[in-house]
Amino acid sequence: MIKSNLPGFLKKKKLLDDPQLPAAACRTYGDLFVEAGWLADALDFYLKGNDAEGLARLETIALESGDAFLLERLLQAQGREAPELWQQVAAAATAAGKFTLAQWAQERRGQAGVTDAAGPAAGSHHAHDA
Repeated sequence: MIKSNLPGFLKKKKLLDDPQLPAAACRTYGDLFVEAGWLADALDFYLKGNDAEGLARLETIALESGDAFLLERLLQAQGREAPELWQQVAAAATAAGKFTLAQWAQERRGQAGVTDAAGPAAGSHHAHDA
């Protein structure tokens, strides 16, 4: 995917503000942004096109990669609360060594303590060794 094929900021804004932009075009742009790794931009287009398949794709990416920020934006946009997804994204973030994101996801779920599971890499273990 060549990023120069993607719309720049101004064109993207114009597209997203266009009330006549067809859902198929929203999906196309969303897919292009996913391929480029620009997930927040993809989310904008999938939401505009009300693309359930595209939104599900982003949810899967967020859960597998531990991207708690993407998951939060996705859930907020859909008006959903899903504590089980927060646990899942926290586990994926921990496994990927993204301890700050894991902690953040646990807090969103209403739980604390993921740093205990993260161990020394989270920086909390050394205080207990003294």
